[in-house]
Amino acid sequence: MNRHKLVILSRSFAKACDDPLRYLDENEIDYELVRNDEPENIEFIAQKIGDAQAVITGSDIIDRYVMDHCPNLKLVSKHGVGLDSIDLKLAAERGITVTKTPDANNESVADLTVMLMLSVLRNFVDNLIKCPTPDWHSKGLSNDLYGKTVGLVGYGKIGKAVAKRLVGFNAEILVSDPFVKESDFVTENTRLVSLENLLRYSDIVSLHVPLTEATFHMIDKEALDMMRDGAILINTSRGALVDDHALYQALIAGRLKGVGLDVFSVEPPVDEPLLTLHNVVATPHIAPHTMEANYRMGMAAARNVVEFFRKEDAAEK
Repeated sequence: MNRHKLVILSRSFAKACDDPLRYLDENEIDYELVRNDEPENIEFIAQKIGDAQAVITGSDIIDRYVMDHCPNLKLVSKHGVGLDSIDLKLAAERGITVTKTPDANNESVADLTVMLMLSVLRNFVDNLIKCPTPDWHSKGLSNDLYGKTVGLVGYGKIGKAVAKRLVGFNAEILVSDPFVKESDFVTENTRLVSLENLLRYSDIVSLHVPLTEATFHMIDKEALDMMRDGAILINTSRGALVDDHALYQALIAGRLKGVGLDVFSVEPPVDEPLLTLHNVVATPHIAPHTMEANYRMGMAAARNVVEFFRKEDAAEK
């Protein structure tokens, strides 16, 4: 295969081990490992990609400016599944292929989703021991996950993985997803309902949809008002699915028991009011950040690069 130039911007690419890098070497891909700490700095991104034909991205923005300044770019290989940081329409117009790594982090995200459910239910923040001389007293009674009604907004592979984990908690599962039918369910005790009924009848609402124009702020004041008193919201998908201001108001009004967030509308969430509340359990977008998922994502992203250029080389012969 001809030598091809690749720039790796994803901060977590090949963090678990060097196998993805060795795979690129074995397939004669010339790469520069940047690990960009400024994923929203489009000038820096364009400068680093330069005349490369391919880039492996994390949350790095690939927009019109980047494409205009990188005329040789043919492939954007996403190290992950969310494509909201890439101008997909413009990429298609310019013949730039965009790939992602489906299935690589489903189980890892599902694990963290359930962990956040348990953390909010059990008042984890209030009861966390933070010093060598702890206050050895419960900060009030908490709640079980066992037997709760959990609403899954979105029933793709991650939603299904969450549903499987909830079987052991004897949870009733409500699903809202316009693209699935009841025959798609992977667990018993599951019902397909409208989003409105899911919000009204769930003890816990967990979001598992991509960020699109249609899903932007899908959980707004109106949606939050539909949720039952004392309900919990979990978001391990994309921050902008939720209107942060409306969520903050619902929490300080005591309408919700709490929230578990791995994602925010702006990351990092500097001066974010939600982080001042005791009933917000927050993590820094770490749902896919396990050794196992990192390996799977790295190898998948590297394979996407190799397979793309292998097809290109074959077409030129």
